[in-house]
Order: sequence, then structure tokens, then C-alpha cells
Amino acid sequence: MYINNKWKHALLVSVCLSGSASAEDNLPGESRRSVVEEVIITATRREENLQEVGISASAFNGNQLEEMNASSAGDLAELSPNVEFKKQWGARGNSSLFYVRGVGQADFNEGSESPTTVYIDDFYIMSNSATDFLLYDVAGAEIMRGPQGALFGRNSTAGAVAVRNNQPSDELEGEIAAAIGNYDRKEFKGYFNIPVIADTLAIRFSGESEVHDGTTKNLYVGPGPGGGDTHEGDFQSARAIVKWTPSDTLSFNYKYQYGFAEGRNGGDSSQPMLTIPGDTVTVPADGFGYAPFRSGANSTHVISDGVNDFENEVDHHLATVNWDVGNAVTIKSITGYLDQSKYTLEDCDGTPRTICHAYNVVELDYWTQELRLSVDLNDARITVGGFYLDQDYENNWILPITSGTGTFQGHSSIEPEDTPGGLVQITPNTADLESYALYGNIAYDISEKVTLTGGLRWTDEERDFQQTEGLYVHDHPDTGTVSFQGNTFGILSLDRNGYRNFLANNVLGIVDPESDPEVDYRAVYEDDYFAYELSLQYLPNNELLLYGSFKHAVKSGGFNNGLVNFSSSKLDAIPFDNEENDAIEVGMKWSSSDSRVRLNAALFYYDYQDYQATAFSVENASLGVQVLNSDATVKGAEMELVANLADGFDLILGFGYVDTEVKDISKLTASGLDTADLELGQAPEFQTNGMLRYEVDLFNSGTLSNVLSFSYVGERYVDVLNDTAT
Repeated sequence: MYINNKWKHALLVSVCLSGSASAEDNLPGESRRSVVEEVIITATRREENLQEVGISASAFNGNQLEEMNASSAGDLAELSPNVEFKKQWGARGNSSLFYVRGVGQADFNEGSESPTTVYIDDFYIMSNSATDFLLYDVAGAEIMRGPQGALFGRNSTAGAVAVRNNQPSDELEGEIAAAIGNYDRKEFKGYFNIPVIADTLAIRFSGESEVHDGTTKNLYVGPGPGGGDTHEGDFQSARAIVKWTPSDTLSFNYKYQYGFAEGRNGGDSSQPMLTIPGDTVTVPADGFGYAPFRSGANSTHVISDGVNDFENEVDHHLATVNWDVGNAVTIKSITGYLDQSKYTLEDCDGTPRTICHAYNVVELDYWTQELRLSVDLNDARITVGGFYLDQDYENNWILPITSGTGTFQGHSSIEPEDTPGGLVQITPNTADLESYALYGNIAYDISEKVTLTGGLRWTDEERDFQQTEGLYVHDHPDTGTVSFQGNTFGILSLDRNGYRNFLANNVLGIVDPESDPEVDYRAVYEDDYFAYELSLQYLPNNELLLYGSFKHAVKSGGFNNGLVNFSSSKLDAIPFDNEENDAIEVGMKWSSSDSRVRLNAALFYYDYQDYQATAFSVENASLGVQVLNSDATVKGAEMELVANLADGFDLILGFGYVDTEVKDISKLTASGLDTADLELGQAPEFQTNGMLRYEVDLFNSGTLSNVLSFSYVGERYVDVLNDTAT
């Protein structure tokens, strides 16, 4: 048993059937475990020492992750400079977004892909809410900064996160761990490895459960199913892997993973916001007919009349074949399928009035096939591969814009004061994506000290998209009224079944502020393009590596989908173009002769053409999430220090800096259309992280590990519009 002093205030109790760490886990001549040890990464699609690969990366093996009590994607980000993991809602199993060097995709629609790609056991995780289900019983994790595409299945312009789960082995072993915390938090996790036939067949089972009560207090007391504390979670995940090794040169792996999550998960609007010409601000007073309710209150208190609820179910299958052909030639096949069903119900204004409720239903499935050939020669290492992706996606957002007595709009024959009702935005959309890619990479040793690497990628992509969008009149009666600051408002508070009834029986004719008809948009995006890269690394001695690289990366264009509403005069804003990134990076990696200290640092500069920037804007008096194409630059640096200061005493320290600029962003202000250069969303200028870990012997029969960790993320805007409230 050990007490973990990380700021999560959790008591973690573990029972390990496999015993304590082996001597190989320790530094030479030491008795206690350390997080400072050799780290093997697969960024080059081969197993290589982190310190011998010329890219900026943070990497951890399974032992290190366990010793640092890192068990989630968020923990990985907290241990890595210039990396942030943003949860759009509060609990695990919902929208989760990675940002590397300030670059990511803030659009929480599942049909939008991120420029920072995520891979679990070489399988591309396309959905932003499927990542959490696949991160337990991990053999290693690595975060690669900068464009990745000449060695990976899906191209990326910002970076890649790769996680390798533990595979079945020939040892009978297992582990059970439990944790408790505040908000009635309970966690259980464990694995069990069974060798069925020695050296031939083995099975590994892993599972994880995490539940906790709401962490945001909802002070609402009123009619309807609304109310209840939010940001509660119920997360379950289970995995089984079968490994069959019929010969020394051939192995087959089949993995099945199931995940289910649900809870009351409101969004981030814990204070009401108001859109004014050119800005979005927090409501100073009576902006929506009531005075601010958080004055002097705890920042985690809301008064939310709506239901905050979500449910997410994921099924995942993965088949991997590894074949050692001989003569330094290996072939790997990765075939994966993921099916996901999800709904989200959110009171997105966080107020006691029905200003913004959002109901979202998503059904998606996709499968990928990757085939990779690796050849290791005396002075050269060659990798070529092919990648295929096929996705079917259905999504529908239902957003009551206004509801309650006195807000009935768009029906001129009815007096507003006589009838409840309002406007509802409905945007059903579908997308079918098919993508083919070929990639290749060669690393050539010019000498014992100098290596030149080049890579090339070709991608062909077709995306069929259809969206019906519009504002409709609804006549759903108020579910009740709420009085606040002397005013009485009609409200519309519905649960999931209530929304189904609402759509079936209460949606009337189309209405639009600009008198446009309902928009039925159909289009096909089709393009093919090349990405390429060149890098040089130099080893002046056994302790130091110097490197530099140039990479031209491309991310495919697509269509604004989901929570957005366009008039028929603005349909050209629905599609967006490819983004291209010319990235320059120089760096160094140094290790002390006794391997106790590692210092890695990098400088970078990105020149983006048509960067896909996310804007939370208002189109046609309707809230929307829109991707805009604008040129941008990103420059900065990061540094990582890992040191074993004494027997059982470790230090990790990281620092990141970015400076971003997006060109010619237009905003409607009180004086008209204003165009200016603004910052990227979700791009803090400074980030830092650190950890101190001290391990002592405990009664000659175990160890007591104490971990103190911290992370700091600087102020940043939510999106590229740089509004005050965000």
C-alpha cells in the first residue's frame, strides 16, 4: 500500500500478483525504483532510444507511468511541455481534445478531425470522445510534436499521440487497484494475463471503472427535470487481447474493447455570457433580465434550469499481424473497426432561463487498414506503407434558441404575449469519408555521426456531405416558470425522452431572420496532395544529439457541420480548404554519461497557409461553431529536464512557450466589420510542469512513494475570435 500525495487527494491501494519491480527497472547499483530510465519509442516505426531520435517528443514507458500515477490522457499532457488536454465537458468518456504547441481543433463536433492525431496500438482514433476508453494497462506512451505523416497512417500538421497497450505474455500475472477521493470518487482497475499455451497462445484482460458525484453545484430549484449538480461521471471500460504466435517469425493479435460512459455533464458556461457587436462578454447586470447570480459565490456554482446529461458507447475491434520475413524485412498489418453511439444534452448558457439548450445525437463507425513494410540495411532504414480509411457519420444538433412565454417568434398571426413557444435550430447532417494514402521514409547514415532522413506522403480523399439546416418555430408549452430578481420567465426543461417528443410533435414551419428558406446543402470534397519532410541529425559524442528538420504537412479540408446555421446567401462558408504547414524545427538532446540526467530542448517555427481556425460565432441569430481558413504563424520553444538526484529521488521539469498569430480575422463590431491579426484559440503563451518523486524503504518489505506534481497553463482564448468572455 502506498499513499499518493499528488494533488488529486486520492488514496490508492494496489495488490500486485506479479510482485515488485525487477532489478532491471533500477539504475545500476540502486535499490529503489526511478522514473529516470531508458525510454524506447516507436516514432520512426522501430523501437529506438528516445535520446537517439531527432524529433521533439515526450515519452514514458509503463513503469514510469505507474510510478508517476499517470493513468489518463490528461496526465500525459500534464507531464509534457507545450501539450494540453482539454475536456470540453467534465467527465471521462466525452469530448477530449489534444493541443500540441498551441495547435488543435476546438470544434467538438465528432465529424471534425484534429490536426493532432491519436493512435492506440497503431489504430487511428478519429472520434474526439473515444480516446479515454483505451488508456489503461499501458506499455508506453509518446507525444510527438510537429507534423507527422511520412510514417503514420493518418497525416497530421501539429503532432501525434501514440499509446501502446500491454500485450499478452507468457507469465501468469495480474493486478487490482482501487482509489477513493472526494465527491464520492471510486476507481477500480486491474488486469489479468493468462498463458494458455506456452510460447504460443496467451490472453490478457484489462478493465477500469471510475465514478464520482457532480463537482459543479447547481443552485436551481424549479419545475421540470432540470437541476442537479453537474460534471458527474460514470466511466466503464474493458479490454481483451488474444495473442497467437504460431512460429518465431509470425504473430497474430486480436483486441476487443468496450467502453460506456454516462453522467450529468454541463458545459463550461458557469457564468452567463452575452454577445454584443464585436465581442462576447460576461453579463455585468440584467443582460438577460436578471442580475448576476454569482457575485460572491463559489466559481463552481451555477443556476441551470436545463438537463445536463450524456451517454457514450464505443465498440472497438483490432487485428494486427506481425511477420518477420527474414533478411531484415518485416511486414505489419493493422485492421481496425470502431463503432460509436453517443448523445449529449446540455444547458449551454448555465442560467435559470431557457436561452440555450443543446441536444446532440451522433452515430458513427469507421474502419482502417494499414500495411507497413520495413527494411533494415547496414546504413539505411526504409519504411513504406499504405493506409485506407472509410467512415460513415450521422449527426444531429437540436438547439432551442428561445423558449418561454413572451418569446414566441416567427409566427405573425399569434401575439407573443399570448402563446408560449419559440425558435429551435435543427441541423441533421451526414458525411461519408473515403481516404487512401501511400507513404515512405528512408533514414541513411552518411557517417557514424550524421544521418539524413527523407519522407514523402500522397493522400487522396473524398468526403460526401449533406446537411439540412434551419430555424423552426415550435409550439411546445412551457414546462414551468421560474422567478428571479423580480422577473418571471417561462422555461423549457426537457430530458432525452422529452426532446424526442418535442421533435416528433412540436416543431412547426421554417423561419429565418433573413427570410431565407430551409437550407439543404449537399457537396463533395475531393482532392489529392503530397506532404514531404527532410531532417538531419548529428552525434558529436555519445552524450549529445543535434538535429534540424523541415516538414511540409497537409490536413484535408471538409465541411462545417453540426452546431451551425447558415443562410442561403452564405453557403460558401460551409466548406473549408486544406490547411498546409511549413514547419522548421531545431533541437538538442543531452544525457549525462551515467544516464542520471536528460536535457532535451527544441525551437520551432510554423508557417500555416489556410489554417483551419475554430470560431464560436453567431450566424443568423443562431449560435454556431465554424471553421475558418486563415494564414497563421506559430513559433516557440520547449525544454524538458529529467534527473535522478539521489537514490529514490527524481525530478522532472518542463517548460513551453508559444507565440501565435492568425492573419486577417474579421469580426462584426459596433462600428462595422473589423479585420485584425489575432491569437490562436487554446494557445497559452506559457506552460510549465514538474514533478518531485521520493521513494523510501518501508519495513524492509516494500516502498513508500511520494509524488508531488504541478502544472501551470497560462491565460488563453477559447477560439480565434479572441472575445473578452472567452
